[in-house]
Amino acid sequence: MEVRYFAYGSNLNIFQMMKRVGKWSSTKRAYLPGYKLVLNVKSKRWGGFAANLQKTDNESDKVYGVVYFLRKEKLDVMTSYEGPNAKIEQMDVIEEDENVIHDVAIYWWDNDRPSNDPPEPYKQTILEGLKQHGFKEDVIKKIESCSTS
Repeated sequence: MEVRYFAYGSNLNIFQMMKRVGKWSSTKRAYLPGYKLVLNVKSKRWGGFAANLQKTDNESDKVYGVVYFLRKEKLDVMTSYEGPNAKIEQMDVIEEDENVIHDVAIYWWDNDRPSNDPPEPYKQTILEGLKQHGFKEDVIKKIESCSTS
């Protein structure tokens, strides 16, 4: 059975995903409306703050990412990497061509810490992933400037 998983942080990077889950059947660029990207999850692995979602209810706010189409058992592997405090929720995301992808698994953390500057290697991993998936320069620049602002 295949499931859909939305990556918006370091799992955008295909080399990291290959190490974690092996192969997947396909990917699609997409965004999650009504949320913004925040960097407020403490990560021992990265030695600083990592990506999270913050609900805004403003449809013009978007978190860009990629939907990976994975075998169901690979989602359990992803859960082991995301850690015990991660919540997983089924949400709908929007493809670039405005088609809706339903019931996509998305990890997030329930905290209200302010956004912080991420470790540089973490940020570069995300930027490389965006480029690998062919995101346009405006999206890459938006993430590139992501910090406490």
